[in-house]
Amino acid sequence: MIKNNLETVVEENKVTYKKYFDVSVDLLFEVWSKPEHLMEWWGPDGFTLTIKSLDFSNGGIWEFIMHGPDGHDYQNKIQFINIHKPKSILYKHIGDGEGDEDVNFQSRIIFEAAGEGTNLIMEQIFSSKQELERVNEKYGAIEGGKQHIGNLAKYLEKIK
Repeated sequence: MIKNNLETVVEENKVTYKKYFDVSVDLLFEVWSKPEHLMEWWGPDGFTLTIKSLDFSNGGIWEFIMHGPDGHDYQNKIQFINIHKPKSILYKHIGDGEGDEDVNFQSRIIFEAAGEGTNLIMEQIFSSKQELERVNEKYGAIEGGKQHIGNLAKYLEKIK
């Protein structure tokens, strides 16, 4: 991975984002797992976050609202499937928490020690290539993922 660059690969039903961060594995894992950090960077550009509930444990549920720059609120519900501190987080986006399951996918976040820093690998896995294309067309998922990682990078610069 090239320092300070984001590598994005789309293949079939999966989008993979890779980026090197000049922070420890422990700090990078922490900003993915604690609400006080998540509120500061989660989501694409211009979005803010309200956390309704967060149970960061295997099987736990995270419900939150992403407030878009257009004034629209996006309800979200995530279930954590496998948390392996500080190596990886696997979760499933299971709709909006209010019965709308329009967007369902799994995300695998991998934290790899790399010298003085950490390689972050974020995989978003959809049920099919067509589903990935639909979600990308409707919500701009791939660009949103890039902005998501970009906002993480900006936040880490502030706190490291």
